[in-house]
Amino acid sequence: MRWCGVVCRHHHSPTLAMQPAGQDPEARLGPGTVALPLCSRTNASPFWIQAELARLGGEKNIREFVPLWLGGQIIEDDPFHALISELISEIESPDQLLDALLEAVSRPDIPPDVAEVRIMSLHKSKGLNSPVVIIAGCVEGLLPTASDADLTPAENQALLEEQRRLFFVGLTRVKATPAEGRPGILLLTSSRSMSLADAMQSGIRPASVQYGRAYVHTSRFIRELGPSAPAAQSG
Repeated sequence: MRWCGVVCRHHHSPTLAMQPAGQDPEARLGPGTVALPLCSRTNASPFWIQAELARLGGEKNIREFVPLWLGGQIIEDDPFHALISELISEIESPDQLLDALLEAVSRPDIPPDVAEVRIMSLHKSKGLNSPVVIIAGCVEGLLPTASDADLTPAENQALLEEQRRLFFVGLTRVKATPAEGRPGILLLTSSRSMSLADAMQSGIRPASVQYGRAYVHTSRFIRELGPSAPAAQSG
């Protein structure tokens, strides 16, 4: 019999839509007991995953685990396989391999010898690292943006906290390599003044205006770095 239903749980009592009378709902979901039209691969996948995890979980030797996991061969031209080949020379267990893969994939290094400057938003910088990071425009009204009159005080405060979090994300994108004698470099830039037109276009509310020049304040986020922050330099 082909049958299609929906599992529902309410107060720990499972029920099935269109449940045949006198049959236990959870028993109906056992391996091979439910046939969903056009869904054979979906039906089988949870049980295949369980079997695969059991098979791989029994192998603790990293040299034996990798061929078992990758189907017996490492393809040199495959970037993922090449990454694994590089990592297994420094680790001893499958758990360490997982941690190393997560680190390599989620926090990739930006090559230090690139010929171009990469410009991105603070949002886009998440997960990236570079020996040199420049955060430009650390000016009140730009980073953080001015409060929005259309938002409630609570919403404006939440927006401020999100921008503060992103600022500190940017600060932590710097990666030093002491073994190679290369310290990380972080530059935070701000302006004392700009043209009034540029300030208005950027949504910056100047502290004062003189002869078409808008004088602005440095971002509060820099002030919040505290006394340990490097002294500002004019340039």
